[in-house]
Amino acid sequence: MKRYYSVFIGGLILLPLFSLAQTQAPVSDEMPIVPEGPSCFDYYKFQSITIDLHTEKQAYKAGEGAMLIGSLTNKNTYPVVGGSLILRISKFGPRSQVGNDITDEWTAKENINLIAGEKMLVSFNYQLPSGLPTGTYTLTSFFLTQDKFNLAGLSFTDDIYGSYATFTVEGKSEKSIKFDRTGVKINSEPYRIFGFLPKFYPADTKSVSMSVPLKNDTAELLNAAVSYEFYVWDGVAKENLLKSWNEKVSIPKNSSKALSFNLELSDRPVYYIKIKAIVGDQKSEIHIRFVKEGFRPRLNYVGIAKFPLEKDDKATLFACYHNTTGSESSGKLNLSLKDQKGKELAQTSYNGKMTGDIEVLTKEISGLNLENLILSAQLFDDKGSKVDEVNIPYDCSKFSQSLCKKPAETRINWPMLGAGAVIVLVALYFLRRHFNNKGEPQV
Repeated sequence: MKRYYSVFIGGLILLPLFSLAQTQAPVSDEMPIVPEGPSCFDYYKFQSITIDLHTEKQAYKAGEGAMLIGSLTNKNTYPVVGGSLILRISKFGPRSQVGNDITDEWTAKENINLIAGEKMLVSFNYQLPSGLPTGTYTLTSFFLTQDKFNLAGLSFTDDIYGSYATFTVEGKSEKSIKFDRTGVKINSEPYRIFGFLPKFYPADTKSVSMSVPLKNDTAELLNAAVSYEFYVWDGVAKENLLKSWNEKVSIPKNSSKALSFNLELSDRPVYYIKIKAIVGDQKSEIHIRFVKEGFRPRLNYVGIAKFPLEKDDKATLFACYHNTTGSESSGKLNLSLKDQKGKELAQTSYNGKMTGDIEVLTKEISGLNLENLILSAQLFDDKGSKVDEVNIPYDCSKFSQSLCKKPAETRINWPMLGAGAVIVLVALYFLRRHFNNKGEPQV
């Protein structure tokens, strides 16, 4: 069974407090007509992991250790497994129209499993670099599962996040090295990296040239170590990495240098590049995402609406999917449930049209009693090539409180116990008579 919504309705409409930004598909200008049947958003709730994270103090000095404290809350009605928490620190630019200068980003915690409604307390130590310039900084966060499904924020954007907090740093100077976010160019044309993607490139585009200015605001020559990571879709999953390289760059005082390079493209529509520049104890990052036309469906979210499974209950398996651009073609999706040994217990599939709208494939199951299982989904394009896959292990013992069933208490069968007692008493009576008779004199 399937039904579709636009990505706008499924994701960004749930973010009234945030700026609308890059989405997983083009946004429709009109409300979609919603046919009857299940919707992906009956199961997938964007921002359903509530992140409350902030620094222990409001003000720090550069080089000081900071404590990041807070909590994660699963607002879904089912457990979430295989989660990761990504944190990003940026220097706030009050007059910037293209986002803040990123100074660091890292995965703070992995393998997070949360039962329905669970609130997990978290804390992390973070060493503030001694070279941080004076200013206000933002701490933003993102939560994904399986390194691909966004439940809080979109880590490939600068303005759609799971949580947001600020703190101040007193540094030695306000000057630093940083990327000029307003000067990015693709194919010699200005490219806005913040908010909606400014354009789509033709499907037959084989390469693009890119230029990214790196600024040195200090009064001395700086030698920067620059690293590049070129991905498809986003920079989270290791398998998304296409290419990485490094170079050394010298930048005269109070000037900038354009980092220029060419990127070879494949048949994948969505690309993402992370560039980092390090000088001593100063760092700046810039993330750039661009899209070309084409057909490449992807899994948007896969899960099970109840876990553990009990024999007398019903549960729903679901897999949400969409094309990564606005074009459409045909594809195939397989969804299956297996026991921990890999034996298939339930299966369903869809073969048909796939568009930029998020659709869902569901399978209702019952009669299964499972505390450990594997939920699998495989997605194929119009050529029959597998383009996305996930195998999600569910283990009742891998949560903060075990979901495994306790051994059933032994029931006392009083009638049987009474009958047994009578038999024992009768046996003791005859044994006693037997031994007493042995002791009497024989005549």
